[in-house]
Amino acid sequence: MSSKYDSITDAITPTCATIKRTPSRASVSSTYSTRKRRRVSVASLHLGQDLARPLVPETPIEEINGDRFVTVRTSTSFPLNITPRTNRIAKAFGLLDDRVLSPTNSPSLYSDRCFRSLLRRSASELFSTSRAASLLSAKANLGARNHFVLALDGPGMSTDLFASPMAWSHANCIGVAFKYDVYFQDLESRAVVHLCRSSLSDGTVHSIDWGGKAKPYLLALGTTFGDVRVMDAEKGMQLVDWVDDGHGMGGMHWNGDVLAVGRAGGNVTLFDIRMRAEIANIMGHKRRVHGVKWSVDGHHLATGDDSGIVHIWDHRASNLLTNGDKNIRMKHKGPVKALSWSPWQHGLLASGGGSPDGAIHIWNTGKMAPSSGPVHTIPLQTTITSLHWSLHCKELLSTHGSSWAVPQINVHPAAHASAVGVENSLAVHSYPSCRQIVNVKAHSAPVGHSCMAPDGCSVFTVSPKEETIKMFRVWSAPDDKDKNEGSDMTFKSTIR
Repeated sequence: MSSKYDSITDAITPTCATIKRTPSRASVSSTYSTRKRRRVSVASLHLGQDLARPLVPETPIEEINGDRFVTVRTSTSFPLNITPRTNRIAKAFGLLDDRVLSPTNSPSLYSDRCFRSLLRRSASELFSTSRAASLLSAKANLGARNHFVLALDGPGMSTDLFASPMAWSHANCIGVAFKYDVYFQDLESRAVVHLCRSSLSDGTVHSIDWGGKAKPYLLALGTTFGDVRVMDAEKGMQLVDWVDDGHGMGGMHWNGDVLAVGRAGGNVTLFDIRMRAEIANIMGHKRRVHGVKWSVDGHHLATGDDSGIVHIWDHRASNLLTNGDKNIRMKHKGPVKALSWSPWQHGLLASGGGSPDGAIHIWNTGKMAPSSGPVHTIPLQTTITSLHWSLHCKELLSTHGSSWAVPQINVHPAAHASAVGVENSLAVHSYPSCRQIVNVKAHSAPVGHSCMAPDGCSVFTVSPKEETIKMFRVWSAPDDKDKNEGSDMTFKSTIR
């Protein structure tokens, strides 16, 4: 009897063990989500009636799949890309990769690579989003108009690209030198006045410059033979005449009552209108001084000569800051006429070189040290005739003459393309990126000189070969003051 029941018990035990065993939490969580529930109901056992038949569950196992991922791709599942439209959407969101999860297979390297590519593309789009151009910037003004707003005929101007035959006063008067004569026009009344005429013995007028804000009607002019004359344009009379013994004329610039004049012999002469006499003679250059520019605060004077050397003179110490060490000299490979001090950063100076240099150097004169170079260089391979920092934003304007052939073995082809692009043009560069943001073809011939308006918004350019003077609206003031000024000046007139 015992043997009979022992055999029955042995037959039941494996079956019952199989039914009552509950899967562990670890085995369930590896395949299904924690939100899944597995409910198993087992038929009640009656030893007397059901020993002969096999035991099976009365209710099948019910599985609730609450996960949002497909665990295993089945052969009957529909593809993710049903239509061309969904195909494009899936491709845009990176869903065409192998992204179906599998409990056994690890993520493929291709999937990881595509996911990283998607992240890089998203990040690059985020960082490459261009900001809207500021209303003060040249991009929103000159770049939007891309044309001059005023044109004047200028026959008989000096064809010397190192001459400075035009200046803009704080009284909104534009002065222009034509050979021996000097004219000025009031841009508000449009009245043209003949101011003076130099004699044949003095030579033609090489450079002119208006006085500062305190004396806007004071006009200085220098002839090719070195004669310097100061005129009162409001009264139409000569105030003083400084005669130089045989030295030619370079550039000139006012600093209050003091006038700095560059000479052909390499020296720079300082005149004081109050004393009506020469007060200083700066010796540092060995060639003709083309560029002369006072800093905004009037403490430093920058000068550039025909050999490409730029010197900084301290007005308070009466000493050259760049003459003690040869390595500290600021040097170009071509003549330097274009100089401009930044009005919003102390000691920041931009200088431009002519042929064969064709580059803009930006110097931090407040941190000059032996063998220190420019903080930025903009190679353009085109003659740079003038430079102007904006008063309202961090941008630099440059005017250009002709370009020259660039050996492709030393220069990248993109540099040659940019050189041709700025020929005879007016270009604006952002700072400190030094990226060119605007480039407008100003004239059909080289731009010899330019001057900026006192409000810092407009620029006049001169092309002696084209015999034309043009005004361009480049920037806007912060409060948009005089925004429409010059909008009606699209006619062509003559200054003579």
